[in-house]
Amino acid sequence: MKIFDASIKIIKDSRGKDTLEAEMKAENFLALASAPSGKSRGAHEAFVLEPQLAVKKFNEIKLGILNREFNSQQEFDDFLNYLDGSENKGNLGGNLTLVLSLAFARLKAKTEGKELFKYIGDISGIKYAESRLPRPFFNVINGGAHATNPKSKLDFQEFQIISEAEDFGLALGLGQEFYQKLRSFLENKFGKENVILGDEAGFSCPFESNEQAIEILADLIVKSNYPLKIGLDVAASQFYKDGKYSAGGKEYSAEELKDFYIKLIETYKIFFIEDPFSEESFDDFTILRQNKPELLIITDDLTTTNFERLKNAINKKSGNAILVKPNQIGTLTETINVIKLAHENNWQEVVSHRSGETIDDFIADLAAGTGAYGIKAGAPSAPERMAKYNRLLRIGELGN
Repeated sequence: MKIFDASIKIIKDSRGKDTLEAEMKAENFLALASAPSGKSRGAHEAFVLEPQLAVKKFNEIKLGILNREFNSQQEFDDFLNYLDGSENKGNLGGNLTLVLSLAFARLKAKTEGKELFKYIGDISGIKYAESRLPRPFFNVINGGAHATNPKSKLDFQEFQIISEAEDFGLALGLGQEFYQKLRSFLENKFGKENVILGDEAGFSCPFESNEQAIEILADLIVKSNYPLKIGLDVAASQFYKDGKYSAGGKEYSAEELKDFYIKLIETYKIFFIEDPFSEESFDDFTILRQNKPELLIITDDLTTTNFERLKNAINKKSGNAILVKPNQIGTLTETINVIKLAHENNWQEVVSHRSGETIDDFIADLAAGTGAYGIKAGAPSAPERMAKYNRLLRIGELGN
């Protein structure tokens, strides 16, 4: 495919921060792609280049892209990595390489007359015809780095609900209904003025403890008889320092924190736990998995959508599911390679947004095209979150 024009511009993400959008043209087609950004970032994520500098960098490499013909996604992504020439996108920035890679994918799919999710299924080698729509994981209470209420005492970053319904449309409807009931409950408990939206459109309130937030969700699920379960993104690196974890006004060793998690898991029938320990603590993840083999243990900061780090986690049996964030690694090809590695080792994949999002719905096609187990796109309300859920509804209508 010969790209005859491409450009980069700066747009705003859902937090009002600058981010990048790529526009690319080939034949009679045009494609756009934009980059999200994370507030809570793992140390091993791809380097993020300041947007104004990224525009300058793109202008330096633009002719190199336009002067070549690319026959595949991998060829294009390999060329981006060649131009970058660093180990962690330290030259071009993972945000710049990502928008170019995703725009290329959209454009290539159009020239081949395919829906994006089918194109992704084809290049991944994971048969999309055998895949399913992912299970939506809704972040309905925002804590940690995602909290916006100054009175919030939540150390854990995300308090999620997951529907037991297999049908995606039904699961989305249940999530939306629960979200509204939760809003009413929280407004009655804390007062409307104290219920505000966090970074991912979940609720941020003056919660006194992590347990209080979990208990509110558990009680509402039981009282409303909803087929929902609770999941936690702890993001433990955020409250780890000098070998200790400080949460809820207490200090924990890794062993003590593990025991605390087990108590929560058993008391509230927790469905998954993400990043329960700090981002280098492979062995502590392993011990929790040995104690709770039935639990979905998701790695994010530990693995950062990185092939080598995932390989290490698989070898150490540090989890059984990986969070997949394309902007952590910087190209679609590298993202797919990580998904394939997880798939081949019987790990589940949960494709994820970031806290600073755009209305780009690429991750919906990525999740559907690779048959991912789940998708995290935030609370079922804000437009940049609903864009992903609505695209999955459309994919369901097209027949994935």
